[in-house]
Amino acid sequence: MTHDSPAPPGFRQLPGYDKPVFNNLVGPLWAMPEGADGILYGFRVELRHCNPQEVAHGGLLASFADIVLTGGTNYVAKLSRFVVTVSLATDFLAPAKIGAWVQTRPEVLRVGRTTAFSQCLVTADGKPVLRCSGTFNLGGEVHEKYDRIRQFLGTA
Repeated sequence: MTHDSPAPPGFRQLPGYDKPVFNNLVGPLWAMPEGADGILYGFRVELRHCNPQEVAHGGLLASFADIVLTGGTNYVAKLSRFVVTVSLATDFLAPAKIGAWVQTRPEVLRVGRTTAFSQCLVTADGKPVLRCSGTFNLGGEVHEKYDRIRQFLGTA
């Protein structure tokens, strides 16, 4: 695979949001179902994602992990809830160079009545670049509108 291809085979570009919200600035993001309940998320590092050294900005990687863990926790645990970040811990392990394919899979550690705990290991071209864990509040009522990724991927 060349670095100018948008994503590896099997990934589908996630749709943006109707409103000009932050998540639209991070992407384009891609996703692929994995097994019965898993999901992979990814993106290709573009110049606009980079710091002056032309490697992915740490804030971008942290934002990507946050988006993955909130949406991924909802997807993997089949919560159908609005998932809100309470805390996020990041460990930057290596740079993600321009053109690299960055991907991760969310891992749900525990889901309680109002709180979930998840983690992910983000890789760039297969090499670990970020380790992230978070605590998330499960807000609002259960509603199908929070299953947009599952509906988009046809795994509802």
